[in-house]
Amino acid sequence: MDRIDALHLFATVAELESFTKAAERMNLTPGAASKQVSALEERLQVRLLERTTRSVRLTDGGKALLERVRPWLQEYESIEQGMSCETHAPAGRLRISAPTDFGVQKLIDPVTAFMKQWPQVEVLLDLSDRMVDLVDEGYDLAVRIGHLSDSSLIAKRLSHSRMAVFASTHYLEAAGTPTHPKDLGHHHCIIDRNKPTPYQWVFQKGGDTQVIKVDGPLSLNGARAAVKAACAGMGIACSPDWAAREALEQEGVVRILQEWEPDHRDLWAVFPSNRYLTHRVRLFVDFLGDWFKDGF
Repeated sequence: MDRIDALHLFATVAELESFTKAAERMNLTPGAASKQVSALEERLQVRLLERTTRSVRLTDGGKALLERVRPWLQEYESIEQGMSCETHAPAGRLRISAPTDFGVQKLIDPVTAFMKQWPQVEVLLDLSDRMVDLVDEGYDLAVRIGHLSDSSLIAKRLSHSRMAVFASTHYLEAAGTPTHPKDLGHHHCIIDRNKPTPYQWVFQKGGDTQVIKVDGPLSLNGARAAVKAACAGMGIACSPDWAAREALEQEGVVRILQEWEPDHRDLWAVFPSNRYLTHRVRLFVDFLGDWFKDGF
């Protein structure tokens, strides 16, 4: 292993805080990875990592080295990747995390279209509503909807989605139709726990913002489930347009509070800040941006 590879290995161990995970990413055995880092420490005459049976942590010397070499390694990989991309089509595995409902309804089409355009790219699409750890679990990127809270990730805004507030005519005939967001406090609202603030809905009309506390006997996790529950007369739902569109075309399901704009939810591509984006990742992110440029 040359010195560039040794520095890359050291940076990967520091990133993942594990020789085993770093070795797996770089196609080495844990023992070989440990020996390579030990050889680097001997060459530099400084201890870079504190090793215990449970963890691997940077020493002060390791922190200083990582701070200096990380930008250089990223630049080197960028140059290397750029030279390769001039003559080669994107290839390799692309591991993506995305929410279940959005993935099923809206993401499968662009993923398959991208794969048809670049047949040497293999996609591993993981549809789950849990918040995955991109670095620790080895994802190239995640597609997320709504407000982002993890500042350690780089995010690119792809598009936006309007929200729809609706209910069945059967429910509204029995409970009355709200004419102002404040009226929702007297109604059964369907609580979607996948939202960042499921018990708080935000509405805007001109310069007026209303933050409404809502509640109801039914709580669930998932936009499609909330839509089906609203159609069944269980209460009022506030769901993305893309999830509610088909239901709103059915007889007996209507929008309400149309003069008020519910807080919209943006679509993002997010990826680790300390990992160079491969050619296939950059192409896929740009592809999604074009696909959803008019909203979703």
